Amino acid sequence: MCTNTESIPNISSPDHLEKRSCICYTHPAMSHLAHIQKHKPSLDLRWEILRATREFFWSEGFQEVETPIILRLPGQEPYLSPMKIGIHDEQKRGYTGYLHTSPEYAMKKMLAAGYEKIFSICKTFRDYESFGGTHNPEFTMIEWYRTGVDFWTIMDDCERLLSFIDTSLTNKKIPHAALPLQNPERLHMRDAWQRYAGVNLDDYLERDTMFALCKKKGYTPDEGEPFDDLFFRIFLNEIEPHLGKEHLTLLHHYPLSMAALSKQSADDPRYAERCEMYLGGLELSNGFTELTDADEQLGRLQEEQAFRKKMGKEVYDIDMEFIEALRSMPPASGIALGMDRLVQLFGGCQNIDGVLVLPASKLFDT
Repeated sequence: MCTNTESIPNISSPDHLEKRSCICYTHPAMSHLAHIQKHKPSLDLRWEILRATREFFWSEGFQEVETPIILRLPGQEPYLSPMKIGIHDEQKRGYTGYLHTSPEYAMKKMLAAGYEKIFSICKTFRDYESFGGTHNPEFTMIEWYRTGVDFWTIMDDCERLLSFIDTSLTNKKIPHAALPLQNPERLHMRDAWQRYAGVNLDDYLERDTMFALCKKKGYTPDEGEPFDDLFFRIFLNEIEPHLGKEHLTLLHHYPLSMAALSKQSADDPRYAERCEMYLGGLELSNGFTELTDADEQLGRLQEEQAFRKKMGKEVYDIDMEFIEALRSMPPASGIALGMDRLVQLFGGCQNIDGVLVLPASKLFDT
């Protein structure tokens, strides 16, 4: 489905690919046209996957919603960089805004206002992302929420969504990659570390013990390196590449320090009710049993502000409307899933550029 070669489309014959000298499309407009024609099969698959995704959520009784893309106050995630923009009103007064990195805050405000089952498929923006591979500064995300359930139900949604898409493509006889969607696995983070890194994560949930483990394994961490960075040194190298290879894998229960906007586990307070879905070693989604304790959430955001400042990153004011909304928000769970990566997997594409109409590498190619 996905053409990962560097062959250049014959512009006069869109349905035929032939190798040509690069001089044939050095003009920017021709480069754009060539990219679209070359990847048309993957793009057609993309539209079918988007259609099937909507059909799944409509059949489940979800309402599709829209939220603002331009925000006055972005989130505080330490490792994300919102894109700053300037806007003006009719009196030429200037304002600073940010393109959202996720519709999460706005959708949770909707839950607090009475919505119960909602989803949004939207463009999302993050600065300082790579141009290609599995990243693009502008990408498509689906985010959905259910009230009255925990993250186990969201995991059910994930498994059934991918099965629904696969069946839809098969029934329409649309060529797509055969993915290991049968017998999905739900794997506790602690068990993943035991299986692939050979250690009991329970023994390394503090910064000093994780630092010592990294040193023992031959990594060279900095003396002041925080727990999360130390954690990911091992996780990204020894664990993540194995996830989702034989089965669709839902990795759950992250260390509490990595809870983000998720609720502390009722079963083990050292962990948070956070889950991520993996297929073929690629992370597709990040979901939570949502934290609804407004005061605890405010404290977490203040900690993230301090961490951003320590890293030399821009620090933003906290969205107090979001904090106040949490005081009215019912118990809920939600998840965000990267649609571009999902299309990559179904299309067998190694590079995200092959599933985008015009990726950043083409738009800003000099």
